[in-house]
Formats: sequence, C-alpha cells, structure tokens
Amino acid sequence: MRRKAITAELTRLRFLINRRGLYIMNTHIFLNHLSATAGKLRYATMLRYATMLLCATVLLLCTAAGTADANISVFPYSIDFDAASSKRVQSVRIINTSSETQTYRVSFVNFIQDENGALKETTDKKGFYADKYLSWSPRQFTLKPNEVQTINIARKSLAQAPDGEFVSHLKISEVMLGAPKPKAKPGAKSNTLSMQLKALFAITLPVTITKGDNLYSKTELSSYKLLPDGKLELVFKRLGNKSSRFNIAVADGKDKDIGRMNGIKIYMSTDTLNVNLPLDKNANIHNAILKLEDAKTKEEIFRHALQL
Repeated sequence: MRRKAITAELTRLRFLINRRGLYIMNTHIFLNHLSATAGKLRYATMLRYATMLLCATVLLLCTAAGTADANISVFPYSIDFDAASSKRVQSVRIINTSSETQTYRVSFVNFIQDENGALKETTDKKGFYADKYLSWSPRQFTLKPNEVQTINIARKSLAQAPDGEFVSHLKISEVMLGAPKPKAKPGAKSNTLSMQLKALFAITLPVTITKGDNLYSKTELSSYKLLPDGKLELVFKRLGNKSSRFNIAVADGKDKDIGRMNGIKIYMSTDTLNVNLPLDKNANIHNAILKLEDAKTKEEIFRHALQL
C-alpha cells in the first residue's frame, strides 16, 4: 500500500509553471520509468527517489526563470497583425544561447486569464483565438550553440472572420529526442538507480490580430489600498472590446517614480485584474500619484491622486 501511495504521488508531480509566458516541464521521463519499475523496487528505495524528486522540483522552481533566459533568446516579445494592413508576414528570431545543441518545436496555444493575471491553457476553439488564421514555419528545428533561426508567421485571409481581436500564443519548446536511460551507479545493486533530471523549457509570446474600425479599450481604477507589507493593491477594470495594455507608475509629490510595473495586459477573457505593486519603502507616499501609460506609445492615459 505504501508503494502504491508513493507511486501515485510521484505521478502527480508533473507540473507546469506560468511566469511571464515561461513554462517548465520536467521529470516526466523519470516518473514514467519509476512507475513502470515500482514493483521491483523496495519501499526504502521508492521513498528515497520520492525525496530526491521533491528536492529537485523545488530547485527547479527557484532557478527556472534565470536558467530559461540563459538557454534561449527570443525577439520580438509580441507580434501584432492588423487586418487592414498589407503586411501579412512577420518573423520571430530565436538564438540558442546555451552551450548545447538543442532541438525546438514551434506550436500555438490558447489561454484564458483570471483576475490575478494568471494564464491557463485552454482547448476551447470557440473563442476569439488567432491560431486558426495563422500559418508558421518551421515547426521544428535544431540549433547549435549561438546559432540563429527565424520563424516566419503568416496571416491568412480574414474575409470570413468577424470583427474583433484575436489572440493566441506562439510556443517555442525544447524537445528531448529520445528518453535518457536511467544509469546504474558503479558497484550498486541492479535495483539502484541514479536520477538524472533535465528541465525542458518553453517560452510563449502573444500574437494578436485585430479586425474592424470600432475596436477600443479603456482601463479604469476600481479600488486601491496599501497592504501591511508596503505593496499597493490595485484593482483595474477593462472596458471595451479589445485587450488593455498599459504600464503602471506611482510617483511621489515631486513626480519621481516610487513604484513601476510595465507591460500589464488585461485580455478579453477577463474584465478585472488585481495587481500588487511594490513601492519604495523609503519613499514619502503622501501626495502620491497613480499614472497609467499606454504600453506601446508610453503616453499617459490616466492620472489619479492617491490617499494612502
């Protein structure tokens, strides 16, 4: 019974993390092998592997963002198509910044956003998603260290599409070609394995298509309060029929920034967004001003005097 419980718990440790469009998928090969050989392993061995896997998972959680940035470089970070424009092809540039040859797979995924800004993958095809109006090439490629690959994304005809905003995310994933075989430790018994983990990374970037002359978005401040940890809790409401994209800045009485967060997005799947903005702990927050800027033009679109 204890062996079954550990095996069941291990299979639940497959995880997916979303942070700035970054995903970490790991340990599935090891989990599959461990589950398949569970009947041959003693309880103590199973418990040791479970502990090792949990420790490795925590380590990956703590170091994932920095490691991913070092493994791959992507530019630009977003792509926008306008149905009224004659420009129907755009490109994404990928650089393998790691020290190893790596294979990548390119696909599209769709997300829904919750009120805290988290993106959750969905298989719903009925929403206003862009992938059905896009084609891309290549779909898989291999890069040596420092090699560059260009991914071309083409917009299809939108003649039959309704007016609106369509958003999908381009996903560039590392691919492990062939499952690594667990390696026995020298001089160890046949049922003793050394665990080898490789984190597989995926980066996503939004691709947006807009069609129609009557699309607009507006962001309003619903409420705010200063939290005990010194952060400013802000609740925003999105109005209109397209996503809101903006920067947040809080300035002191001398118009000097004491808190800033750029690249905020409220997608069409939600009309409310909660943001906790860190503030300079040494700043004078009396007479503070909240400012919202257009994310693309940096033009100020909203200003509000805060009473903190």
